[in-house]
Amino acid sequence: MAAPVNIQTPSKTWELSLYELHRSPQEAIMDGTEVAVSPRSLHSELMCPICLDMLKNTMTTKECLHRFCSDCIVTALRSGNKECPTCRKKLVSRRSLRRDSNFDALISKIYPSRDEYEAHQRRVLDRLNRLHNKEALSSSIEEGLRQQARYRNHRVKKQTQESDNTTFSGGEDNGDARSHLSHDSAPSHTPHPCGQTPSEAGPSRKRPRVSDDGSGPEADSGSPTPPMRRHKEGPASEIELVFRPHPQLVHDQDYNQTRYVKTTANATVDHLSKYLALRIALEDRQTNGETEEGGGGGGGEGSSLSNISEKQYTIYIMTRGGQFSTLNGSLTLELVNEKYWKVRRPLELYYAPTKDQQQPQPQFT
Repeated sequence: MAAPVNIQTPSKTWELSLYELHRSPQEAIMDGTEVAVSPRSLHSELMCPICLDMLKNTMTTKECLHRFCSDCIVTALRSGNKECPTCRKKLVSRRSLRRDSNFDALISKIYPSRDEYEAHQRRVLDRLNRLHNKEALSSSIEEGLRQQARYRNHRVKKQTQESDNTTFSGGEDNGDARSHLSHDSAPSHTPHPCGQTPSEAGPSRKRPRVSDDGSGPEADSGSPTPPMRRHKEGPASEIELVFRPHPQLVHDQDYNQTRYVKTTANATVDHLSKYLALRIALEDRQTNGETEEGGGGGGGEGSSLSNISEKQYTIYIMTRGGQFSTLNGSLTLELVNEKYWKVRRPLELYYAPTKDQQQPQPQFT
């Protein structure tokens, strides 16, 4: 016998919470009463929990009835662990979702110009991005300008210190004449006299040299000793040196001027002796009134200076023990600096006329 047709299977019942079981239902407004509600108060109801924007193409979960944007929930199910982002209920696949066209109609009723609203949002976001980018650009420009100012101040200060320390280069004590020897023309170069007077040096801002290696006291305490500079940009390096009169062999009534010379490092001691002899001879002639007005270097002057020799003056250097060592004429200034001086200061040499060497002097290799 066939089963009766009127038998019905029990339908699925909703599991109500304790609050839902005991709350009193709200009566539906059936008349024409209007309730004013601001759009801002509806924002939480119309917002997608994933993108925090207004719902678009609303999809509702069948189990927990939470609403999401279609693109947001599909992306969450693909990349997540198959559960509701709000309550973590299990969502197997897209079949656990359904489209909620009524809610989309409600949103379009509240916001009839949805495209205009989205365009306004895009304009606001563009303006914010533009302002933030301008602020970042202005801040980076200001930081760059500050760094440039600091570097410029440091560079100007450094250049000022260098200019203060190197104004002596190539000049005499009185600063009226300059001396520069070339390794090609040092033996026969005749500098032009510039009307200098062997007066004592005036006050200077530079500190006097204080020997770090115990090379002995200075012979001329009033003469400044500027720091040494070695130029290595060119093919041959340059070296600066200080010519002082020998404290024992040169007397006060003799020619005893301190000179500052800059020349190439491959110049020899004989070059310096010849230059010193020529220099002193020219200045003696000018002092005695034997030269013409202007101090030209004519043929008569050259003939009268033909007997000048590098043997007229002997060059000495002070060793660590405070004694003076005679330098061989064939030694270059670079070798002298490396062998005897070995400090980053102007090379200090001492001169004395060869004819005045009557006192016994210790000889050093």
